[in-house]
Amino acid sequence: MTVTVPEAPTLGAEIRRRRLDAGLTLVQLADLARLSQPFLSQIENERAQPSMDSLARIARALGTTPQSLFTPPAPPDTAVAVVRASDVPGGVPTYRPLVAGDAPFHVVEFTELPFDFVDAWTHEGFEAAYVVRGRVEVDVGGTITRLGAGDSMSYDARLPHRHRSIGRRAARLLLIETSARHPHL
Repeated sequence: MTVTVPEAPTLGAEIRRRRLDAGLTLVQLADLARLSQPFLSQIENERAQPSMDSLARIARALGTTPQSLFTPPAPPDTAVAVVRASDVPGGVPTYRPLVAGDAPFHVVEFTELPFDFVDAWTHEGFEAAYVVRGRVEVDVGGTITRLGAGDSMSYDARLPHRHRSIGRRAARLLLIETSARHPHL
């Protein structure tokens, strides 16, 4: 049976839902994530956007990944889950998860990769980047690599990494992330 994954809630609403499902108060989650309770409240109420570091801390405290906070899990006992292109998650139209949030890997599409680097990101596992359109700079552990359309690279996701568009037009980038480590790393 094929099931369409329900439209993603906003990021703040998904954090709140998972916090309540875990039986945590706002203060408890803030303590676990090492964030202030007022800041976490602002995130849940869509009055603030967390940095990549803050999002990673919230996800760890909730026992999940940052990526899964953007797309709801597939319903239980679902053999095939579909994520529709029209389901824009959490008010972030340039960032679109392509698989259900509870998959053992994540595929994320940046339809318009920003031109500025954001905070470097680290997480367990392995990551691959594929440039669909445009030109991209990828910073992995302080080493910058330039990629063009059709180019790809992979790296240990425990190294600080970030991506940005270069050139005149925003690039389109696919990221494939897994929590599994490469056997040679």
